[in-house]
Amino acid sequence: MTVALKERRSEADSQPVRPKSWMAKFDPRDVVLRILLPVIILIVLWEVIAQLSVSSLSGIVESFLKLAFEGDSQGKLLTEHVFSSLGHVTLGFLVAALTAIPLGIMIGRYKVVNSVLGPVVEAMRPIPPIAWIPISLLLFRDILFARIFIIWIGAFFPILINTTAGVKRTNPVHLDVAETFGATEPEVLTKIIIPSAAPEIFVGFRIGFGIGWMCLIAAEMVNVNAGLGYLVLIMQQSGQTGAMIAGMLLIGLIGFLISYLFLIMEKRLLRWRREISV
Repeated sequence: MTVALKERRSEADSQPVRPKSWMAKFDPRDVVLRILLPVIILIVLWEVIAQLSVSSLSGIVESFLKLAFEGDSQGKLLTEHVFSSLGHVTLGFLVAALTAIPLGIMIGRYKVVNSVLGPVVEAMRPIPPIAWIPISLLLFRDILFARIFIIWIGAFFPILINTTAGVKRTNPVHLDVAETFGATEPEVLTKIIIPSAAPEIFVGFRIGFGIGWMCLIAAEMVNVNAGLGYLVLIMQQSGQTGAMIAGMLLIGLIGFLISYLFLIMEKRLLRWRREISV
């Protein structure tokens, strides 16, 4: 009897464990805690604030629908403003990532580069990105490049700092083992340092995109004719408070969704990190 039981247990242990489907992992409580509850709290708070002469929730919804289907005073639909902002912020973010990641790897990996460029980065990093708007308008005649420059400034430093920190936190034992086995520098970078720094790089992505998104909205309030920042500004100037607040809430919602998208990508690409959860 004992032998048969042991054989059954060994057979059960030898069978491969099938990963659970996403339906098996789905928990309705997550929907309530992460989506429904925050929305309910936001609605209650807004109705309380509405008593202080701010637009009510129904007025904001009405203004949002009007912008979505009828457009603003110039006939531009809400989707046109959204796609304009998303296109510019995506382009600026990609430029920031492509420049910040290689530079962060070099600063974190090589002491000579760190000693030369580290002080420069630390001196420029505290300058608020919004302060670069006047300089961007002077440097670039095309307003498109000026906006991309502002987004690049906002997203560049968070990605750079997190990449540098991730490279410096690479386990020295892994580097010693690679050196012992005669690994080349490109192999060390691609197989040890970059995978080790990947979690911090993703954190830099989330922070950098958030700051770049805020910078774009501020930049769109200067000398432009499209974008969510421009929409909020013209709605404020024309006294349409409900439409202005609808634009502000849409800006926050888009930023939240993109940040959540980065979290999902991080969970999928870095499954070896057990502490990552969305």
